[in-house]
Amino acid sequence: MTDTVAAHRFERILGQHIGEEPGPTVVICGGMHGNEPAGALAAQRVCAALDHLSLPLRGEWLALAGNLKALRQERRFLATDLNRCWTEPEVRAMLLRDPMLDTAEQAEQRELIGIFGEAAKRARGPLILFDLHTTSGKSPPFLVLSDTIANRDVARRLPGTIILGLEEAIDGTLLDYMSQIGHRGLVIESGQHSAEDAVAIHESYIWVGFAAAGQLDSADIPGYAEHTHSLRAARASAPRIVDIRYRHPVLPEDGFVMQPGFASFQQVEKDELLACDSDGPVRAPKSGMVLMPLYQDQGSDGFFLVRRVHRMWVFLSRVLRRLRMGRLLPILPGVRRDADQPDALRVDAKVARWYTVEIFHLFGYRRRRREGDTYLFTRRS
Repeated sequence: MTDTVAAHRFERILGQHIGEEPGPTVVICGGMHGNEPAGALAAQRVCAALDHLSLPLRGEWLALAGNLKALRQERRFLATDLNRCWTEPEVRAMLLRDPMLDTAEQAEQRELIGIFGEAAKRARGPLILFDLHTTSGKSPPFLVLSDTIANRDVARRLPGTIILGLEEAIDGTLLDYMSQIGHRGLVIESGQHSAEDAVAIHESYIWVGFAAAGQLDSADIPGYAEHTHSLRAARASAPRIVDIRYRHPVLPEDGFVMQPGFASFQQVEKDELLACDSDGPVRAPKSGMVLMPLYQDQGSDGFFLVRRVHRMWVFLSRVLRRLRMGRLLPILPGVRRDADQPDALRVDAKVARWYTVEIFHLFGYRRRRREGDTYLFTRRS
């Protein structure tokens, strides 16, 4: 990147603009991982431009830096990954604990929760999170969302590959937390950490995001057509929509080392050598496209495998959800409602054996976990 973290001192609030008319509250968060400053740098650029423009903004635009301490040291995290500690039990325990006992990341999280809460109180429309990241391996830009119709409506207005199903593979992300407390949001990955255009791509996403979120009309956005064109060009030949099929978790003691040369959306075949660890070769368990291969010391995800999703299935899913056909699922063999969660279903994997996950995805459910022979699915609207 042309800009470096060493040349910047990030403050928590990078910028804030409130329009006269009501509308969405868009929260931009950059630098949730301290070795990924591109999003925070892009937000600073956009904020500097907004300070000199008079735009008919609807709602509120708020830009934040995530992990300030890690950003200063240019490390992914210091004590714990700030983007893996947002589960409901962890957040509840943190808020009940004496702040003096907080780790570095828990202190950051506590402050962010307060800012999110105040923004929600001020909101004159929906609150939408754009969480800006980069990857350790080469990658075209892509979008990750909790799979709701509202999030899809925002994502489809943004160029780039859309990733479905991350909430099934990873627990504790800020994106999933915001979704579960009723807000909308996307993760936007602009490419490799060190890519020269990583900041510029995020900057383009922020500008195009004003229109996608409904804060500005595209005609009022400076350079809107150029930003859209550059994002479409950056996506290149990557598919429009993919679904995560496999995650390879890693621990520090595993000694995981990714084989060189892999990039996101590169096709790999079953049994192809992808990495090595302390147990020996790590091979692809199935064919697919590799996503986010790990080429850095810190991180708990060695790689993901994804597959293309045909737009017909996305359209069918939208229709089924709009018609609320998911209400009929409990009549199927092996399916019952969860006693403690009204929007959750338990599915006996021994009875519902064929395409269970895929069918429940169509109806707006995502698998939260598997307990023995039982799947637990929760509903996404």
